[in-house]
Amino acid sequence: MGNRLILILGVLSLVFLVIIVSSHSLYHYHHSVRDQKEKGWVLANTIAKSLDLPMLEGEMTTVQEMLVTVGELEHLRRIHLTDSAGIIRYSSDPTRINTATGSDVIKQVLVNKVEVDAFEQRGDDYIFSLALPIFNEKRCQPCHGDTKDLLGVLRVGMDWVPIRKNLMTVLRRDVIVSVIFFVFIVVISILFQRLYNNAQQAYVHLQQTQQQLIKTEKMAAIGQMAAAISHDLRNPLTGIKMATYYLGSKIDKSEVEINSILQDIELEIDYASNVVTNILTYSRPTELIYTMSNINKIIEDTMHFVNLKNRDEGIELIKEYDNNIPEILLDNKKIKQVIVNLLSNSMQAMPNGGQLKISTKLNPDNVQISISDTGKGIEKSVQERIFTPFFTTKARGVGLGLSIVNNIVQKHGGKTEVISEIDKGTVFIVTLPISKQRDIIQEDDQDG
Repeated sequence: MGNRLILILGVLSLVFLVIIVSSHSLYHYHHSVRDQKEKGWVLANTIAKSLDLPMLEGEMTTVQEMLVTVGELEHLRRIHLTDSAGIIRYSSDPTRINTATGSDVIKQVLVNKVEVDAFEQRGDDYIFSLALPIFNEKRCQPCHGDTKDLLGVLRVGMDWVPIRKNLMTVLRRDVIVSVIFFVFIVVISILFQRLYNNAQQAYVHLQQTQQQLIKTEKMAAIGQMAAAISHDLRNPLTGIKMATYYLGSKIDKSEVEINSILQDIELEIDYASNVVTNILTYSRPTELIYTMSNINKIIEDTMHFVNLKNRDEGIELIKEYDNNIPEILLDNKKIKQVIVNLLSNSMQAMPNGGQLKISTKLNPDNVQISISDTGKGIEKSVQERIFTPFFTTKARGVGLGLSIVNNIVQKHGGKTEVISEIDKGTVFIVTLPISKQRDIIQEDDQDG
């Protein structure tokens, strides 16, 4: 969100700057051209009127002197007075007298007999030329006769180079100001991005700290509760189990119903002890003891125990191991606990039997353990909370089995996923990294 906003601000700033610079430059250019044209025409008409009297009186020497004098004014270049054939008769540049004009502006006036202005390039000179037709008025006819309607052309040339330099100066100034403004926007955007990122990081850190604090308080409360449960329940449970064993040894084996009740009592005692053990396991910090281990062997050892325990439950067991998996750093005992919990969860999902499949797979960066069943499946809403401590949909249990699994896997630097479809079954996928194992140990040591 922050980076996208900064990108949008940068693009909008660039567009805004381009529009501002272009508009200002074009406005200034057109305004300058129009202003200079107006000044040029005022000057040209002034020169024409100044020459009017000496020309009527036939004082052409005065006309020449006036053109030379006016031609010395700043920004004026090549003031010519031509005849109707385009021959320069009087000029601010005496060397051009009696030479044919090369100005297209003068030629246009001679043809069209109207005032013309245009830019003309002469070598390094860039001139704005203004040309006025000199008509054969009645007051001129005593000397020139009445056969011609056009006597010649007065052409005034203005040096446009300084004006163009001024325009370039203004343009450079606009560009520099725009660049400064753009840099300012970029700096503000970067600062905004840093502030935004810092705020985001602070917010995330605050959330993590808050969650950690809540978890710590919860764990402390659970620890106190677990200690109390362990003290108040384990000793009585042990006594009851010993008493049950003693009664079983005194009762004749032919008393089937009584022996069955005693077995049920022992199973319930084991279940109660397991609940206490899970609470104690979850409430205590998970300390891992790493060794180089083969995941297939760990699973096989665990499966041997599960097979013996559940051989009569009508569950078909399928094993698919990837024999290319190398040894990686694992806590054997904790990983066995993960496998047992996931297998128990899958078997409980198939009370009437079914297919239980466990497989391993080697990927470039990790090892995957998949445990799937053909049970009733898990609803989507339940899947999102399945690893939450004390969340359970079962009539019995405290909802810590999968939380313990997830905690152990995360301590190994891995992740636990669940994929399930109603009435089709569930797959638990445990991913364990095969790289950066040393870093995991170091982080675990630092946490300890």
